[in-house]
Amino acid sequence: MDSTFNKLYILGIYRSPRGDFTNFLKWLDLILQKCHNKKYNIVICGGVNVNYLLDNNRRSQLDAVLLSYNLAGIVEFSTKFGLNSQTAINRIFIDIHLWKIDLYPLINGLSDHEAQLLILNKGGEKKKRKRMSYLHQKKNQYTIADFQLKLSYEMWEQVLDGNDVNKFFNSSLNIFLRI
Repeated sequence: MDSTFNKLYILGIYRSPRGDFTNFLKWLDLILQKCHNKKYNIVICGGVNVNYLLDNNRRSQLDAVLLSYNLAGIVEFSTKFGLNSQTAINRIFIDIHLWKIDLYPLINGLSDHEAQLLILNKGGEKKKRKRMSYLHQKKNQYTIADFQLKLSYEMWEQVLDGNDVNKFFNSSLNIFLRI
């Protein structure tokens, strides 16, 4: 790795699906310019709300800005699942020439978005990514109805008793995860 690039910037970004895309690109470019001028290695993680499973104008524009800083998307699997759809809107962008990488999807079971685990190792050659098999929670009208039925049998009085929002959240989360 180039010794002049000895610091790592990890940028967490989110672009609202309804936000001004041109404005997003402008600010992203300005931020990357500042980081790049200070000779930082850059890793971008976040929800850009551009579906990388499809070729489209927004994807091309975003890629053009990122490639001008030697950054490329490395997530090659779906990251968001709906009842009848899947997208790849949550992304990780790095300089693939600086790192050996391992990248895995992580099922967290808490939302329709899947997490990603990125392991960076110093080196100039791109390490072959392992394809990791994983289970995907099945969502359809029957599983949702079953989930709702199980929720209806819960004793919510115990959860809602009191004013401690942390206790409320933890109790609700425990029920959600158990079901």
